Amino acid sequence: MPAIDWSAVDWVSLVVLTVLVVLSARIGERLSFGSRTLNAGLTALLFAVGFGVWSYFAVRDTLSRGLAMMMQGAQG
Repeated sequence: MPAIDWSAVDWVSLVVLTVLVVLSARIGERLSFGSRTLNAGLTALLFAVGFGVWSYFAVRDTLSRGLAMMMQGAQG
């Protein structure tokens, strides 16, 4: 089994999409009023919308550049 190359992981996208999933689940939970089916549907819909915004508007590139600039500023 080959070793995992951790430097190849896009950590910014991983963290942002993880937060997006958690927020979608919480919002879906609050809006579903206890219905599991409605909760699952709302969560899926909210995540799909968030992922579409993340992918289409290239927020990922802007966020990655901003974080890179902040990291460079903190180092030097």
